Amino acid sequence: MNDELKRLSLLAVEYRDIGCTVVEVAGLMTEKHPELKKSPFNLALILRSAFTLSVQDLHNITAWTQGQISRQVLEERLGVEQR
Repeated sequence: MNDELKRLSLLAVEYRDIGCTVVEVAGLMTEKHPELKKSPFNLALILRSAFTLSVQDLHNITAWTQGQISRQVLEERLGVEQR
């Protein structure tokens, strides 16, 4: 993992620690770093550092970043309560 991914991974952990959900962290990361939408593997590395995610969860996150499912559907599939 390169230095930028390590930095973003630590940031994801900080977001998790203050109560952000995996969907919120994914949204923040892709909003602030749009290149992550084009690199789902890097986004997965970042999110897995902060959350326990299954392969299916990562597939759902990738589908969301690629516009195949809505944020609401992603939250439902990951069992995240909407705020």
